[in-house]
Amino acid sequence: MQRSPIVTAVTEIDSSPEKVWRELTDLAGYAQWHPSLRFVDVPAEISAGTRLRAQVTLGTENDGEYEFTVVQFEAPRQFAWEGGIPDVLMGRHSFVLESRDGATLFTESEEFTGSAAVDTVEPARAHMEELFASYGRALRKRLESDR
Repeated sequence: MQRSPIVTAVTEIDSSPEKVWRELTDLAGYAQWHPSLRFVDVPAEISAGTRLRAQVTLGTENDGEYEFTVVQFEAPRQFAWEGGIPDVLMGRHSFVLESRDGATLFTESEEFTGSAAVDTVEPARAHMEELFASYGRALRKRLESDR
């Protein structure tokens, strides 16, 4: 049985899930707060099945333009997209927002599947977890500085 590695980071944000959701789903606005993701040709509406294109800039050989398909869009709770090379390396990137005493527990994670998943993800796990944590901190800073 093949393992499916999951990379996760959790950030508490002092904003309501509705405010976090608005910022998270404003794909055109990522350029103002996300350190490495810029969406290209942002669709007018997002729903399950929507195709997204984004420029990823990490300063590595993985930089480039990628396509994703939205697989879950449940306001203001869950948002997920998938992309990759079927049977080789696929990623399901998800965001879960949970209300916590007027704040939001923001969980960003990615589950990897395919024949290259374990060999690709495990050596980079700590770095990927720190990247995801930095994205959560950037979103928190964006939302908490707007008050």
